[in-house]
Amino acid sequence: MKKRWIVYIIIGIVFGIFDFFYQEVTVGALKNSHLLLFIIDWAVWLVPAIPIVIYETKISNSRKAAVFSNVLVWSLAIISYSLYMIFKLVFIGQTSMKFLYISNYRDKFYISNVKSFFVGSVWTEIYSWLPVAIIGGAVTGFLINYLYLRIRKQRI
Repeated sequence: MKKRWIVYIIIGIVFGIFDFFYQEVTVGALKNSHLLLFIIDWAVWLVPAIPIVIYETKISNSRKAAVFSNVLVWSLAIISYSLYMIFKLVFIGQTSMKFLYISNYRDKFYISNVKSFFVGSVWTEIYSWLPVAIIGGAVTGFLINYLYLRIRKQRI
C-alpha cells in the first residue's frame, strides 16, 4: 500500500472526529438560518475532498483512483464520526446519557445499554450515512477530478 493511502485513511478518521465537534458548534451558532446551516455543514466536506482528489489526480493520473480516494475519506469519516459518538458517551461522558458512562459498568444493565445504543444509534447512523458517503464521495470526486483536469488542460 502506498503511503498516501495511509494518509488518506488517517485524514478520513480525523476529519470524522473533527466533523463531530464542528456539527455541534454550527448547530448551536446558526439556529435561525436553516439554509446557511445546510451550506456550512455540507461545504466542510469539500475541505478534505478537493486537495486529496487533486493530489491523487496528479500522482496517479487515474480518474478511478482519484474518485476512490474521496470515497475512502468520506466513508471513513462517517464511520469515525459515528464511533466517536459511543467513545464520547462511554469514556468522556455526557450529562443526558450518564447511564452509558464507564463508571456505571457495575450496573446490571450497563452492557445491554451500551449494546443497545451501539446497535440503535451508532450502527444505524453508519448504515444510513455510508451510502451517502459512497455515492456523494464518488460524484464529488468525479466532479473535482473533471474540473481540475479541464482547468489544467486550458492552462497548457
